[in-house]
Amino acid sequence: MIGKSLNDRFVLGSIPEERAVAILREVLGAQAAHLVEVRAQDPRMIGVLFVRADKLTVRVCKELGLAIEPGATGVLGLLGEDAVRLFPDLPEHERAWLRVPCGTRETKVLLIAGGRALLSIETNGAAVTITALPSLAS
Repeated sequence: MIGKSLNDRFVLGSIPEERAVAILREVLGAQAAHLVEVRAQDPRMIGVLFVRADKLTVRVCKELGLAIEPGATGVLGLLGEDAVRLFPDLPEHERAWLRVPCGTRETKVLLIAGGRALLSIETNGAAVTITALPSLAS
C-alpha cells in the first residue's frame, strides 16, 4: 500500500469503462445464472458482482455484514434503493441510475473488482450487450 493515497486504500474507486466491461465478459459465463436469478426476483433488483475479492473488497463486504474470502467471486442481489443506501459514496448520477428499475430485457450490475462500476446487460435473443454507465469524471 506504500505510495497509495488513503482513498485508494479505503474507498472503492471507479473502474474504467472498458476494463469493467472486460471483467464482466470474463466472468459472465460462470455468473450469468446467478445474475438472472437476482433480476428475475424484481425489476428493481441489482446484481452486485464481486470478482476476485481483494483486501478492500473483503473489508467492504465485512462492513455490509457479508463474509467473502480473498480471491472469491460471487453475486448478491439488492434492491436498487438498498444499494444506494449501502454504498453512500456513489456519485449522484450513479445513485439515480440504481433507483430506476431494469428494462424488460436488462439486468443491472454493480461490479466490485478492485474498484466499482455500474453495468447494464441487455439480451436480445442470443445477443448480449454489455454497457458501462459512463463516469462523469471522465
